[in-house]
Amino acid sequence: MRNFELNTTISNLRSLRESDLSSYDAVYLGNIYCRLFEDNFLEKMADLREGIQRVKDLGLRAYVSTYAAPRNDSLPKVEQALETAAQAGADAIEAHNLGVLRAVHEHFPQMPVHIGGYANVYTDAGAAVLRDYGAVRFTPNYEISLEEVKSIAAAAGLPAEILVHGKMPLGVSDYCFLLEYEDKWPDKCPVLCQKDLFLKQGDWAMRSVGKGVLSGKDVCMLEHLPALAAAGCSMFRIEAAYESPAYRSEIARLYRAALESVGERESVVEEPAWELVRRHTEVGLCNGFYFGRSGVEYIGKAEFAAKQEPPLVVLS
Repeated sequence: MRNFELNTTISNLRSLRESDLSSYDAVYLGNIYCRLFEDNFLEKMADLREGIQRVKDLGLRAYVSTYAAPRNDSLPKVEQALETAAQAGADAIEAHNLGVLRAVHEHFPQMPVHIGGYANVYTDAGAAVLRDYGAVRFTPNYEISLEEVKSIAAAAGLPAEILVHGKMPLGVSDYCFLLEYEDKWPDKCPVLCQKDLFLKQGDWAMRSVGKGVLSGKDVCMLEHLPALAAAGCSMFRIEAAYESPAYRSEIARLYRAALESVGERESVVEEPAWELVRRHTEVGLCNGFYFGRSGVEYIGKAEFAAKQEPPLVVLS
């Protein structure tokens, strides 16, 4: 049986304590969008240190994320997080920004670097440059197809990490859109962005997390894991930075079970598994851009893929 890595994202110590991580191999610590996110690991060094230790005590690999769009005034805090990660024994740093990549390369040359999705890797030439600066894996831009992922990884000699479930990161901004509407809800910053807030126009929907925009639909590759494995992919992420501990643990159990049977029999997702996916799907399912189609389409057997409506509408 092939070895696969299943990992996820956790933003703070509270979510880490509440999450059952028994189906995972690794965890990314830190919220990449906002410095004000509730008790963000990347702003609280004691929490980050404890988080790394907790993950490693579970026998998992602890990765530390960094901001998707850092500005000059946030770099001192980023450097603190890098130093804390190195001292606490983190297994890798995730970098989306070239300045952060250079900082890791210069100050912690032994630290493996994972290139995050907001680095916008579209080409094998780009991936090769990042490899030469210490990158050991990359998350390709979410718009490229599975065939392109395979081609880039092979040409650059750099393995790709693939989003297999969760809302697809689509954009990041230093400006928080939600603050304009803060007075309309009882919840305020820094917890407002954790609510289910969707931008909607007709059947189209996206989720706003303030400084980031995610797909409204959840990417779901549960029944397509054999295709990902055939393309040479072995590192998979369940994106759950803004999801509940139940989402994080229950969806992971489905994927762990499915990964254990990849290559041994035809991929069949039973109805109880779809029922669980349905419970954790607010708008619908999609395959992202892996099959060279529109990012909102779902190809497969999940008949409910596009039937749900967002529970809360911000803009229509």
